[in-house]
Amino acid sequence: MSRSIKHLLLTTVEDPYNRNTWSGITYSLREALERNVDKLSVFRPSRPSRNVKDVVLRQLYGGGKKPRYPLWMTNATLRKNAREIGAEIDRIQPDAVLSISSQCLAYLDRPGTPQYLFSDSDWMTWLETYSGFDKIPVRAPQFAALEAQAAQRIDGVFFGSEWAVREARAKYSLQDERGKKIHAVPLGANWVPEVSRDELLQRIDGRNKDCIQLLYVGVDWERKGGPLTVDVAVRLRDLGRKVMLHIVGCRPEIPSSLTEGDGAIVTIHGRLNKNEPEQRSKMQELYLQSHFLIVPTRAECYGIVFAEAQAFGLPPISRDITSLPTIVLDGETGLLQPVDAQAEVYVDRILTLVNDPAAYRSMVLKALTRYDSILNWDSTARTMLAFMEEDQHRAGR
Repeated sequence: MSRSIKHLLLTTVEDPYNRNTWSGITYSLREALERNVDKLSVFRPSRPSRNVKDVVLRQLYGGGKKPRYPLWMTNATLRKNAREIGAEIDRIQPDAVLSISSQCLAYLDRPGTPQYLFSDSDWMTWLETYSGFDKIPVRAPQFAALEAQAAQRIDGVFFGSEWAVREARAKYSLQDERGKKIHAVPLGANWVPEVSRDELLQRIDGRNKDCIQLLYVGVDWERKGGPLTVDVAVRLRDLGRKVMLHIVGCRPEIPSSLTEGDGAIVTIHGRLNKNEPEQRSKMQELYLQSHFLIVPTRAECYGIVFAEAQAFGLPPISRDITSLPTIVLDGETGLLQPVDAQAEVYVDRILTLVNDPAAYRSMVLKALTRYDSILNWDSTARTMLAFMEEDQHRAGR
């Protein structure tokens, strides 16, 4: 079968050339697509529309980093995005369009050009997942309705997990006569080892046998389950085990009795900038020396950090919620605990592996295999392109 998609247009409101945009997802996907398609064109719509009405409403509802009336969500901006992307389609004539998030597709009307959507989840699912931690935009229901309409209209949708696919099918009420339209395509790891596989395995085998090293990585301490990680470390200490919990991404208030002196079991590193060589090196060392990544998150639409841990052969530990079973295979590549599990449950499973080096190494190797086969961006790009090719072949294009 000849390839029907040789020239792909990637469109996004994010900056796909900035490593820090959306946790590096847009940057990594762009690079992977460039490696796996004959020609990739990239288009980013101009800044949100700033008509008087919407600017005034934004001020009335309150601004800040997460305004309740974001300008990117207004009809004026969404229609502008559609006009600009439509003009780009007319100019370059791509074989297909892939949009990161639905902001570019809400009003796009180009039935002659196959269109696809990529995100971690649909907008309403994202909103519901983080509703206890983020402000709800005023126009959220209207935007969710526009996204659902777009999903009915376009050729295919890619979300990061089986959970997100189930949620989207229910919310979109999607009946697709051509077959499965919404696909689960796991997102890849943005942060991967900068050492050879042989050296990585040597470092894994050389992990400290006398002290259990736990690594927490997250900015939102409460949402990511930070307090529970401290409870786990304390319980391990109380059972007579040497333990050190490394906290990266934030500086939570931790009792000084746990962070200072000879009995310290917590080290707070704060935010580490991977674009700074010294901090990047420090971050890599933490991934290489730790025995487990422990981030018992309470709300997550995907969780790139769990994919990144497996790239380092670092078994992740978290709660069995939402997208996590797609990323972490419980008992095989990491550990997923019931939502209400207390610290002792985590400790029991950690010690079972620590006390069985062969079982721990087996989990490490399975985590590496999981990264190699699925949790990398080339796999993400190739899987989406394969679905697009199959879809276009079925449609007779």
